[in-house]
Amino acid sequence: MKPGIYSQFVRLHMRMLPAIALLVLLPIGLHSEVFTGEALNTPFTIHGRLHYYNGGGEMRIWIVGSKRMLSVKDGPANQKLNWILGEDRDVFSRTIYGDFAVDPTEPDKKGHMRHVRILTVKNVLIERDADGKILAKKKEL
Repeated sequence: MKPGIYSQFVRLHMRMLPAIALLVLLPIGLHSEVFTGEALNTPFTIHGRLHYYNGGGEMRIWIVGSKRMLSVKDGPANQKLNWILGEDRDVFSRTIYGDFAVDPTEPDKKGHMRHVRILTVKNVLIERDADGKILAKKKEL
């Protein structure tokens, strides 16, 4: 007896099921969440971009790969960072990328910029904004 059209349809789709599952689940695995430290009230490390901005909380860190910004308050590394950013008398002309160890100064509030202190910066790259020229690379500040 010849199999019916329905059983042929089911058999075909059962063979395609692993491929369909792979196509559906693969993007989920590739898109991982960026660590932003929102749940922590203790020091943590993020990879970010430090820059001066106009407005409240002028020195800010954008956490690379997220939409999260952290406002930098006084901390152990601030004097050195201010010197690097203002070396050519224009704090808005340089950007520092690196792994920032930060200490939150307040609990996280969803939708608000969180204030942190910078403890240390490692894997540092200093860039001039005007032309994107890399001015320095350092292991640590």
